Amino acid sequence: MNEVRPRLSSEVLKRGYSDDEVKAIYALARFCIENGDLNRAALLVQGLKEVSPEFGPLWLMQAYIDMLSGSYESATAAASQALKIWPESVEAELFLAASALATGDYNSAGTFLGEVREKVESGQIDDPNIVRFYRTQLVRFQSR
Repeated sequence: MNEVRPRLSSEVLKRGYSDDEVKAIYALARFCIENGDLNRAALLVQGLKEVSPEFGPLWLMQAYIDMLSGSYESATAAASQALKIWPESVEAELFLAASALATGDYNSAGTFLGEVREKVESGQIDDPNIVRFYRTQLVRFQSR
């Protein structure tokens, strides 16, 4: 019942934003994060959630902002939303593992890390940044 259906481009345009504009605002928010301006990034992400709530990467960005702010439950909710919208997102699974580790939910963390491990070992994931993030979370999990 609470399923998020993809919006048509015309629906985005009705709110005054094209898909390209949504991506540009996302890029600006990412730039803000890279330069340490989390407050501005959070404002941009909040606006994007209102305009384009089905844009999966913005939920990952929200999870990242929440984790940096120590709001691990909110980070979990945002990463869960990203995974719901974008089921193939390994990044969302890793954010869920990281937030589970931060809250002491080691069973969930192990489950998500196991899912990612299968993808890493099968060669489905070759992005060195994602593999490094996975290995970092795995070390955190193993050293608990």
